[in-house]
Amino acid sequence: MTSTTAPTDPRLAPLFEPIMLGHVEIRNRVVMTGHGTGMAKDFLPSDQHVAYYRERAIGGAGLIGMAFPQIHPTSQDVPGEPHSYNPAIVPGLRKITDAVHEHGARIVMQLGHGGRQGHSTFTERALWAPSNTPCPFNLEMPKEMEHEDIDEIVEAHAIGARHAKQGGMDGVEIHSGYGGYLLASFLSAFSNHRTDEYGGSLDNRMRILLRVIDAVREEVGPDYLVGMNLQGHDFSPGGLEVSDAQQIARACVTTGKIDYLCVKAATYNEAHQNVPDMQHPKRIWEGLAAAVRSVVDVPVIAVGRINEPLDAAEVLSLGHADMVAMTRQQIADPETVNKIREGRVEEIRRCIGCNQGCIDRLFAVTHSSCVHNPAAGYEQELGIGTLLQATFRRRVVVVGAGPAGMKAAETSARQGHDVILIERRPRTGGQLRLAAQIKGRGEIGQVIDHLDVMIAKYGVDLRLGWDPTAEDVLALHPDHIIVATGSAPSHDIVGNLAQGITHTPGLDQEHVLSVWEVLEDGAAVGQKVAVIDDGEGGWKGIGLALQLDEQGHDVEFVTPLPYVGSKLGPFSANLAVPRIHRSGIVTHPFTSLLEVNGPELTLTEKGTPQTLRDVDTVVLAGWHRPVTDLYFALKNQGVTVERIGDAIASRTMLEAVHEGEREARRVPATR
Repeated sequence: MTSTTAPTDPRLAPLFEPIMLGHVEIRNRVVMTGHGTGMAKDFLPSDQHVAYYRERAIGGAGLIGMAFPQIHPTSQDVPGEPHSYNPAIVPGLRKITDAVHEHGARIVMQLGHGGRQGHSTFTERALWAPSNTPCPFNLEMPKEMEHEDIDEIVEAHAIGARHAKQGGMDGVEIHSGYGGYLLASFLSAFSNHRTDEYGGSLDNRMRILLRVIDAVREEVGPDYLVGMNLQGHDFSPGGLEVSDAQQIARACVTTGKIDYLCVKAATYNEAHQNVPDMQHPKRIWEGLAAAVRSVVDVPVIAVGRINEPLDAAEVLSLGHADMVAMTRQQIADPETVNKIREGRVEEIRRCIGCNQGCIDRLFAVTHSSCVHNPAAGYEQELGIGTLLQATFRRRVVVVGAGPAGMKAAETSARQGHDVILIERRPRTGGQLRLAAQIKGRGEIGQVIDHLDVMIAKYGVDLRLGWDPTAEDVLALHPDHIIVATGSAPSHDIVGNLAQGITHTPGLDQEHVLSVWEVLEDGAAVGQKVAVIDDGEGGWKGIGLALQLDEQGHDVEFVTPLPYVGSKLGPFSANLAVPRIHRSGIVTHPFTSLLEVNGPELTLTEKGTPQTLRDVDTVVLAGWHRPVTDLYFALKNQGVTVERIGDAIASRTMLEAVHEGEREARRVPATR
């Protein structure tokens, strides 16, 4: 078992106090709550699961949640979640629990049903819900459950609990009592419009939940750990409020059959809160946990953007919760707890709340990962203990200190190579430093902050303010060269080519700027601004447009996409798109820029020619072109040279960081 020694900073000591949940002792107060991973194979646990959860146990987590095995054939949020109703799940669960227990952590399995927030695409069966009312996010009509369906769901929870216990899990967690999922949709008048004994009053709406609690407890016995996710607030019209949550919590705990509560919030009506990104404040649901804790006598777990160690400890010190969930934080850095305990807080790889690598990948029907932890989801290949130490030290020269180059330099140096990292700018970070300048996007800079710490720790020779030629690089006598020169704004509109528009006249005029010129060079922006997205569709244009609008500019946003924000992750877009429409920004979807003629812009909008007049400034916020001159100059010079990140193609920070890690690992470690 990992040591529970107190951390160097006494303010962090509350995180390392053991706690009893039911009859199970947990070594510390830090939880990695259940979250979708998409790692099941044929709807059963996989070796990928085993490695993923093992890594968090090695890293020091106290309690881990496995999410969220589906209890019934009518529920499947993504194809990569296992079926808890299938007895064949048991051997895979045993592998997971053995791996977690070997390293001193405890693990519970969630009992999940998506209700009307699932997808029948994956089941070819109608969704089940309390009422014939579609989810406002998925917009699929569910079946109103009959009484025999309710009986079946109650039994399904018990069957899932049986398999969890047989698989060696330390407990089970009734999942769908929050978030608008099945049980929560019964609890809330927002989604429950029934007129029978399962609808109407709160007592009636709680009936199915209390039946589930009874059935699970009867199945697993009095000494087995049973927890529950609980909705602290719906933030939806006519839905549950804090006082309702307190009443539900009291009713559940009064049964004597629930050992802890994990307090969350929101429904898919406010899907952006389901997995809150950096548009939201830290510690977003702390107050809800405190409200529930004030009326119950079982431990309460606080959830919601608790990333910073001191924040986590303060939640405990204030008495707002008994445990703290640092879930996405432990996706970003599975060794978070150990680093806190060992006084290495500055080395923690912070979750930046972008959602790009975790939840957004599930919507893309693949497994979760992390933008700046390439090992997340790839632990068998890239996780703790997989990096070979060099027995023959090579000189690795990395050109470009953006996220790709910095990650390549860090990984090469960790492997034991002699690394020189060159950057033409006076500081590291590349485009991420620029992105972090946009209001509300500052947490992106923590990717670079972490890499700054790590390249210094491993002795990377950092040379700033130098734009080397091929001859300069070769004069360093490298054994291996990694070109990470990134991408740069183009002299044309790249996305227009996808629309069959091969030339856009007028882009060379002084009032036509790139995002770089606005953010890096401080170029003046006039009163009326046209932000031109060419289909890239990311935060670069959207964030800048929102910032300019807030500063008082008149902003017109041009995009060929169906709407502004359509390429953001679904949960992030659920907040960003309403923000755009509440702002003063005028949007032009299905629109491309054809020509700039002074203050007049010629557009094609939904296939119809349009003119945008009196424009003071045009800001091009689309795709970039890779910077490749150095790469091709170094190619075929007798030294291995590779390129990574945007130097290959303009993409995102995830590809940049991941490619940096992988390319560095390809540097030979032996003679």
